Amino acid sequence: MGKNTKNLKTHPLGILFVLSLFLLFSYPHSILPQTSTNKRYVFILDASGSMSEKWDGKTRMAVAKEKLIQVLSGLPKDASVGLVAYGNRIAGCQSARLYHPIQKGGANVVSQKLATIVPAGSTPIAQTLQVVGEYLLNDQVETEIIFISDGVESCEGDPKSVLYNWRQSGKKFRLQILGIDIDPKGEEDLKRLSILGEGNYFPLKGPEDYDRSFQKIFSHLQTPETNGNFTNLPITPPMDSSLPTSANIGKIHIVNILPYEEGTENGYIINYEYSASHSTEYMIQLYLYPVEEKHRSFPIPPLRERRMGDLVSQKIELKLGKEGKGKFVIPLPPGKRMKSSLELWDMTGVPKIIALSDEKPIHDKSNFDRNDR
Repeated sequence: MGKNTKNLKTHPLGILFVLSLFLLFSYPHSILPQTSTNKRYVFILDASGSMSEKWDGKTRMAVAKEKLIQVLSGLPKDASVGLVAYGNRIAGCQSARLYHPIQKGGANVVSQKLATIVPAGSTPIAQTLQVVGEYLLNDQVETEIIFISDGVESCEGDPKSVLYNWRQSGKKFRLQILGIDIDPKGEEDLKRLSILGEGNYFPLKGPEDYDRSFQKIFSHLQTPETNGNFTNLPITPPMDSSLPTSANIGKIHIVNILPYEEGTENGYIINYEYSASHSTEYMIQLYLYPVEEKHRSFPIPPLRERRMGDLVSQKIELKLGKEGKGKFVIPLPPGKRMKSSLELWDMTGVPKIIALSDEKPIHDKSNFDRNDR
């Protein structure tokens, strides 16, 4: 054994072997190749209607997109990134959507999806946090949540309760909130949320406050190359080859509107049909609005026929497949002359309207009977 060891020490290959052992055990462990901790980031974007308001010459949404895309461009290539937003032209208090799950190297895709978001809708913060907790958080790795909002909860939810339940269930997270021009009372609400989330609240009184806030949030990523600056990077998002390359063309129309009576209840059944060029998930939204309010509406995003303030009622159905049909059963408010229309939404990636039906009149039964005698 001693002779073999002696030969090993004098043989050229043996010398290399011994030297390798010496380097392995003598040098500090930190210089050895290691698997870096893959930081997880979730961005929550307020896409409610108020984000379309002007702010220093641009809309609040335009500034938020620009700053977020700059930050995403500065993240490490292996960073895991996800995106959640609420509003984005979806009516009501169930508009929170997961637009991109946490994915390693997902910053490019998130940048691309940000570009298509349009502000319109309410502010369901609690429901949005529930989506984040269900799909994006775990109890193994901490997730940094960066939440940009210009308002507080408007849907009677309880965001504080959601955060408390996260902690009780062992989810690891930190919540950083950036508030755009929030009033003092609203700031107090958002500060409490950030404290519960073991993060910070950053008031944004002007677009330049984004830069200071992001430099603090991402201080752990500052290097000589970035100089701690995440705002002087290119803002043009790269194209995502996974997104559909051809436009989805759709059609939707109201086939007929039939009166119904069932006991003491009465109303109308609205039958519809739709078709599209892609086989995916669709949302059909029905809108009812009074005839006399029709001409008071102001312009809103393309294909959106009505502004939400005109609505008397709104219903939703989800469908699978590139063609189909369905119906809405509605009670009609008495004494009103109403009109109805339908929207067809493609739910792939960022939801978007691809078709709008013609308007069809609906009359209260008593008015209908009098007018048609």
